[in-house]
Amino acid sequence: MNSKKDTVKRLVIYLLIAFIPFWIILPVLNSLYNEPIYTSEKAVPVAYAVGVFGMLIPSIAHLITRLITKEGFKNSYLGLNFKGNEKYYVASVIVKLLEVFAFVILVWLCFAKDLHFSEIFASDEAVKRICGYILTIFASIIVFFPAFGEEWGWRGYMMPKLTELMGKPLAIIAGGILWGLWHAPLTISGHNFGTDYKFFPWLGILLMCVFCIFMNAFLTLLTEKTKSIYPASFCHMVNNNCGGMIFISLFGSEAFIEKISSVNAVTLMPCMMGTSVIVGTISFILIIRDEKTKKNTETASKL
Repeated sequence: MNSKKDTVKRLVIYLLIAFIPFWIILPVLNSLYNEPIYTSEKAVPVAYAVGVFGMLIPSIAHLITRLITKEGFKNSYLGLNFKGNEKYYVASVIVKLLEVFAFVILVWLCFAKDLHFSEIFASDEAVKRICGYILTIFASIIVFFPAFGEEWGWRGYMMPKLTELMGKPLAIIAGGILWGLWHAPLTISGHNFGTDYKFFPWLGILLMCVFCIFMNAFLTLLTEKTKSIYPASFCHMVNNNCGGMIFISLFGSEAFIEKISSVNAVTLMPCMMGTSVIVGTISFILIIRDEKTKKNTETASKL
């Protein structure tokens, strides 16, 4: 049986390997381009490559940590476990798509109320636009491997270790903060929010941490219910490639897109977080309920 000391050691090794590359690579690239690479037109290919590579780092850290600590690969969440868990696989995609639609409605209510609801959608080439979004969803499969790269690291390794040390409720909060801070070099480099907002980059880093806490709750629920990393990977994949702004760019009317384009990403973030907070809170409650049920069952079995 592993001691908590071993768990702490493995978690620290994992986090160091997962965090250090971004803190080295991104400052160097920002310096080379003399500006944050995610706001630089010259750096688009480099920024994209760094993003894809960066998403693989948590899984690389997971693999290296298991090898150098001789932990082995038991309980590594690599089984599909599809049978009996179909609803969680479906939920991993459907819930995120419902969040996208909710985001569009919230953005309309907050920033384009002068437009009638029917005016926020483009009326021409409807079939072409629908096909475009469907193709975008299927094209997300290309993003599956980077999404898996993050999930096998965060949910497949970090979360079990944090749960062992502090219990699941606190682990979800701590894990979300750590995940959000991992994005900090990206946020400083203009990813997600750009740089044109008050209190840059601290507000962006804070918002990312809050968002990651609620996202972490849902992704952890999917992972724990299925004992598999794939539903969380599918959810992460859809979140990254089929988000609200992509939906608006495909289906939004010219007037709606013009209004939204004048709003910076930080200002839009509460609309995105509104739906994620609801899903994350429900997930958190379900996780706590499952933890209580498990403890009650263990207590009863000892009597």
